[in-house]
Amino acid sequence: MADESILDVATVVVQNYCDAIRDNDAEAFRAVWAGEAADTVISQSTLYKGPARVREFLGLLHQMYDSIELLNDGLDARLLTPDVAIVVFRYHTVCTRAGTGEPYGIAGLETQVLKRTSGGWRIAHIQYHGK
Repeated sequence: MADESILDVATVVVQNYCDAIRDNDAEAFRAVWAGEAADTVISQSTLYKGPARVREFLGLLHQMYDSIELLNDGLDARLLTPDVAIVVFRYHTVCTRAGTGEPYGIAGLETQVLKRTSGGWRIAHIQYHGK
């Protein structure tokens, strides 16, 4: 992270995450994660723990929606240790429901914990809240 601030790093990680969701790109989605047993997503009603379950979360999103855009409406990032950061970002979604074609969207806050790995900064945890 020599020349980059944690805010710059977090902005790139969040954008890569949003792009992978939009594109339904399982490999790009996997690449933004630390890939460890402790990786977790906490959705509004479900805990997804471990790499396989985290990837399952992406698949479930694309069963519910024909298209998903997760849009970053502003974020903040702070280092907790030299190898762990917390990111909080405001988001909104622009989606099309599967089957009906009905437009759908939510807005809320998402918290991510980033971990520095040998491959760079990766997501270790996500919890989101939608309104």
